[in-house]
Amino acid sequence: MDKVSLIKCENYNQENIDLAVKQAIDSLGGIENFVKPNQTVILKANLVGKYNVEKAATTHPSVVGAVGKLCKIAGASRVIIADSAGGPFTEGYMNGIYKTTGMQAIAEEFGLELNQNYNSLDVTCPDAKVGKKFQICECLEQADVIINVTKLKTHCFTGLTNSVKNMFGAIPGLAKVEMHGQYRTLDVFGDFLYDILDYFKGKLVLHVTDAVVGMEGAGPTSGTPRQIGAIVAGSNPVSVDAVCARLMNLDPLSLPNIAKGVDRGYISGNLDDIQVLGEKVDDLVVKDYKTVVPDGFKPLVNYVPKCMQNTVHKLMTRRPVIKRKECKGCKKCHDHCPVGAITMEQKKGETVAKARIDYSKCIRCFCCQELCPFGVVKVKSGLGYKIIHLKKNKKPKN
Repeated sequence: MDKVSLIKCENYNQENIDLAVKQAIDSLGGIENFVKPNQTVILKANLVGKYNVEKAATTHPSVVGAVGKLCKIAGASRVIIADSAGGPFTEGYMNGIYKTTGMQAIAEEFGLELNQNYNSLDVTCPDAKVGKKFQICECLEQADVIINVTKLKTHCFTGLTNSVKNMFGAIPGLAKVEMHGQYRTLDVFGDFLYDILDYFKGKLVLHVTDAVVGMEGAGPTSGTPRQIGAIVAGSNPVSVDAVCARLMNLDPLSLPNIAKGVDRGYISGNLDDIQVLGEKVDDLVVKDYKTVVPDGFKPLVNYVPKCMQNTVHKLMTRRPVIKRKECKGCKKCHDHCPVGAITMEQKKGETVAKARIDYSKCIRCFCCQELCPFGVVKVKSGLGYKIIHLKKNKKPKN
């Protein structure tokens, strides 16, 4: 039976975080159960972009620091904070993110390191379901132990991003764009995420979730902060995600990535097999959490006449929409679109070329929405999508 720790923690006061993280890990056997003396440990945070802590888009530095301190107590020789954000995997770009997200300050305070190895490594996985060959950040390969220190958020493509989805950050920088283009549907992309987890299974030993303040609505970067008040930890990423889904008032098995975990043998289809230690889940559920229902978009070219495709796409799916008046013309969405669906056009009277989406090419990966530094890419639901998911979006009364 998988064990998942659920510890109440209402704020980011460092003493409170230290205590909650220690309680969570102690209930799983203690940090010594995961980290041995003289090992190199990577703390794989969620550092999706250059966001300050108030945005709730990245793992809070206090949680990363608490885990790092425990690793040093266990005798780790090196404890390194690392991730590959949505952008170039370079020293200048990542150091800017370390500073803005508070990782630089916490590393200096607690004697931790910030990853400065920006090399990539090609790996071959002949037994993988879809990801037979892909790139990873070399620093993860060189670590003895990886601890996934995540942020609980909604996600416009997968519904939820936490332990499973956070390991997509193992793919360096712009290689993520290629992977989104290669694995376009939610089902196939889910298999690729599990291929990544399979590759790191021997050293990916622990998952610690910052669910003190999560993100609701249009996550993973354009949503709003939401108080949850918990630290969650476990050795099985899917079990941790299942408990976190319940905190968001979701049926875990309704989320494609968790259902995929059943298919891939990470958990059984019986969620009662997950033993929750500490608090009762029902006591911490946020009943009116603004969630996202994944639509499992698939290209419809084989199912409807060509003349109807754009109309059906708009009606039956959610899609990214660029607020043209607010677009700054930075080209980040254009440069990161995995299928080239975004062009830059300058209309009369405009001082810069602005982004435009060709929905006949768009695969609904929402990379543009996730990576827009100005938050001008919104998510709009078609009428058919709203009708189909009306019941799912209703929340029980308190």
